[in-house]
Amino acid sequence: MAAIALMDGSSGRDANVTSTEVPLVKPIADPSMPMVRFISEVVVSLPIAIFGILGNILAFVVLCRQKKRLTTNILLQILAITDTLILISSILLRSLRYVNWSPYNAIYDYVFISLYPSVYFFRLADTWITVLMTIDRYIAVCHPLRAQSLCTLRRTYVIMAAILLATLTFSMPRFFEFHLTKRSLNKMGYVHTELILSRSYTIIYRISLFFVVMYLVPMVLLIVLNVRLLSTLRRANRNRDSLVSNGGSHRGKGSTAWNTTKSERSITLIVIAVVIVCILCNLLAITAHVIWAIQNCFQHLRYLEMHRRFLANISNVMVTFNCAINFVIYCVFSRKFRLGVKRTCLCREWRRLTHSWRCRSQSNCSPATNTSFLTIRWSDRTSPKNRNCVTQQVNDTQL
Repeated sequence: MAAIALMDGSSGRDANVTSTEVPLVKPIADPSMPMVRFISEVVVSLPIAIFGILGNILAFVVLCRQKKRLTTNILLQILAITDTLILISSILLRSLRYVNWSPYNAIYDYVFISLYPSVYFFRLADTWITVLMTIDRYIAVCHPLRAQSLCTLRRTYVIMAAILLATLTFSMPRFFEFHLTKRSLNKMGYVHTELILSRSYTIIYRISLFFVVMYLVPMVLLIVLNVRLLSTLRRANRNRDSLVSNGGSHRGKGSTAWNTTKSERSITLIVIAVVIVCILCNLLAITAHVIWAIQNCFQHLRYLEMHRRFLANISNVMVTFNCAINFVIYCVFSRKFRLGVKRTCLCREWRRLTHSWRCRSQSNCSPATNTSFLTIRWSDRTSPKNRNCVTQQVNDTQL
């Protein structure tokens, strides 16, 4: 899950995509802010975002290759998609904005109008998919007897569709906060609408409702469910250790029961780690949102503006990190996921090399030599070491 919000300053041309929003109070100039933005958005966030996009794509491919379709894996796939969309939006709305690249600056207004409302939809969907994934794992771990009837693929798809529809509906007002207008003879730009300048709209929707839907309710649910998951996991570990120490050889490391328990534990640890990182990375965004809300409710507190801006730029880095780190979490806590990544990468490389060798042999060798070469290559491919890499997909049923 990620927090990304959208503007820093009352002027559209000075817009900074941050973890807070357009303040009603007039911003205070700070000569150091351009350098802070460049360092946070370009030097730090841009490489993290590129790594995160590549990692999320690879994670999505590995998860899609699982033969058995599990609800947690489906939710992790959707989470990879929403994280990737947020990272792409981060690059287009923030990082490239401060690279000072003239061709991109010429089209930035069109990019902003398209992505500004969309990114709120991506964020809310990402947040509530994370909550749904945590609830799914909570039921599987804390109420295993009910999990088979409650955590079905059909039910998961229905709830995901409902979440996407609800978050899109909630985000619809964002599409009416800015519009394009002609700035000069050949230049278009975006400006605020009357809606975003309405104090009632800002206080009710952009401050209060957004805080409740984006931060308060999801964070409370994530914290409570995560504490229950951790408690249940620790109790299960103690019970298993006690059973093994008492001579339960049928529960040993080589047994099916042990492997199943280990796989379930791996999935639970992944969800717990994702939620913990999510909560920690959103703390600064929540703080910046609260400061922004105080500013707009008590306009004599204008001195908070510079603190909010600085905090917002740091929170942007944390948000980007949060969207990019899930791939690393999967690799750390799941041996089967690491194996899936290895097989995916090696299989693609092996197919590329064998295709190259076959093309060279057909163009440079005589028919007899070519046949011999291909026979040797095929024997290599069907050796016990390489057979799995060429023909076998990831057979893991879980992470």
